[in-house]
Amino acid sequence: MTPPRPAHEAPPRSVALLVNNPFLTDARSWKMASTLAAAGYRVTVVARAEAGLPARVRQDGFDVLRLAQPDPLARLPRVRLPAGEDAPQASTGLSGRLGSGLVARAAGLLRGTVGRGIQAARYTLLTRQWARAIAREMPQADVWQGEQLIMLPVALELRRRRGGLVVYDAHDLDTQAGRFARLPAAWRRLLARSERRWARAADSVISANGGYAQEQARAWGRVPAVIWNGAPDFEPLDPPERRWHQRLGLPRGVRVVLYLGLVMPGRGIMELARAMAYVPDAVLIVAGFGSDYERYRDDAASLPHAERVMFPGSVPHDEILPFVAAADVAAMPVQGDTLNHRLNVPTKLFDAMAAGVPVVASDLPGMGPIVRATGCGTLCDPDDPLDIARAIRWILDASPEQRAAYRAACLEASQGTYGWARQAVTLRELYADLLSER
Repeated sequence: MTPPRPAHEAPPRSVALLVNNPFLTDARSWKMASTLAAAGYRVTVVARAEAGLPARVRQDGFDVLRLAQPDPLARLPRVRLPAGEDAPQASTGLSGRLGSGLVARAAGLLRGTVGRGIQAARYTLLTRQWARAIAREMPQADVWQGEQLIMLPVALELRRRRGGLVVYDAHDLDTQAGRFARLPAAWRRLLARSERRWARAADSVISANGGYAQEQARAWGRVPAVIWNGAPDFEPLDPPERRWHQRLGLPRGVRVVLYLGLVMPGRGIMELARAMAYVPDAVLIVAGFGSDYERYRDDAASLPHAERVMFPGSVPHDEILPFVAAADVAAMPVQGDTLNHRLNVPTKLFDAMAAGVPVVASDLPGMGPIVRATGCGTLCDPDDPLDIARAIRWILDASPEQRAAYRAACLEASQGTYGWARQAVTLRELYADLLSER
């Protein structure tokens, strides 16, 4: 039985972290939730329901509540927006080209206009219905923290309904990322204006790296706090356990190149897989997740060296660092196809630092300066399999002294600026300052 609270002691502040995923692989939100819970907050992660997962569970000192995502206007067609403002395909013959071009362009404009209207209505109703569903299950919170663009208006709607404060954790440049980046320019501008309005209405905003924060400050007119995706404290064994060799039955002398995390376009997965043709003494392990995982696995199966490109599935978050430490190289050839990717500094970089494993990373504005400054690995052209192979070979062929230097550089970076311990201080201070005003 819980002892009664002394009359003079205030109840703990409550925090709701709103995420648009089932909360299985969201390492950033897990670190934030566990950090705030350890600091004395009553934390609930509100996640998306998924078949086979419990609706309510308590873990690591906080609660997880999974709710079905509403599907407003489900009976209306899901109109696919044009990918851009380009002209339609030309037909043969001048009159045919003009006639069919005008008709196709008019049809495209109409489809885009109707599609944007349906999408905007669906998004508005989704916000309200999702907020209503959350409010039924969780009627009060001192802070509603919305993760990424889709959850920010939900957090604002919950503040309107239930009071409290709103924190926006913008850990991507959402309007320049993924499917949003492929929308027509007019639709992206509308989203950007909405995000600016919502971000300015939030009580506090957080960004995931310095490059993102600069872009967001320029777009929103307010400067976010920067909380990097640093790894929690970890003491890697030396020599490490060969967990991948044990799990996959690899021969003893085979080296392991590891890609860990989200599998999607723009992450250089196939370029990395093709690079392995030039690294015959190693295997590539793509330990990840995402809706494109099976497609990339099937594409890699057609390569001549497919037996050395393995897709064993994802790794539970509490086992990530030991499995990273079991690799010889951590590869992250993120491509510069969007501004979000060019400035990206992925969690896998910080995981590799914590595990003492040298990285092969993209020579882009996000990761490049960090890898150079810390000396935690080497850089490559993420669009060129030959250059990726060169960088992998550079790490694998390093002398024992150079590998020891890489390991030391990784651990120093993780135990300093980029470790989660430093980020946790920023998070706790942000929440303390925010709530001290109430």
